[in-house]
Amino acid sequence: MPRFAGIDLTSSPKKASAYALLGADLRIRSLKSLSTDPEIIATVERDRPTLVAIDAPLSLPQGLCCLNEDCLCYPVLIGKGRLCERELARQRIPCYFTTKKSIIKEMVERALNLKTEFSARGYEVIEIYPYASKVRLWGKLIPKKTSAEGLEYLKVHLTGIIPDLAQHKAKLGHDLCDAVIAAYTAYLHYQGKTEPIGDPDEGQIYIPYPQPRPLV
Repeated sequence: MPRFAGIDLTSSPKKASAYALLGADLRIRSLKSLSTDPEIIATVERDRPTLVAIDAPLSLPQGLCCLNEDCLCYPVLIGKGRLCERELARQRIPCYFTTKKSIIKEMVERALNLKTEFSARGYEVIEIYPYASKVRLWGKLIPKKTSAEGLEYLKVHLTGIIPDLAQHKAKLGHDLCDAVIAAYTAYLHYQGKTEPIGDPDEGQIYIPYPQPRPLV
């Protein structure tokens, strides 16, 4: 049966990354924290997911070969970041822009390496952005995820779409919640229910199609 992995990646192995694996029946197959890249790769190799969704930039702006400020490579288009990030900004969904001055430079480099490793092993890898997925699923009135209110919001809303998650509520922090959202977005992508944002030649972010809102 298809299975879907979600990774909420950190910039360094010093802080563990969150990992979630969902079955096609939306039952939780795995929830854990992983530190090193070899540990992440070994876990994916063991689980053999149909799709791997990573919460981190998986491409560079056209024209850049790296994020090294000493390198002479330069983005093709005027302006900062990738087209997918600019499109999210136009939709009033804030995100980090991928530039040589980005504060998440180390995360980007780590994500690019993991994508290369996974692709070489035959896995389909997609870039997702949990906040954009949340907005598409539940609207923009979302409490800050690092607050107690925000974490409870995530737990309640996630168990609404993944009932099996209720038994894991006690161990859920916001990082694991984002990993579950990544895995769920991969599930929706497999169902043909995501929208690609950005230029396919540069790199796209996949987010759920807008959800109907209940009438008030």
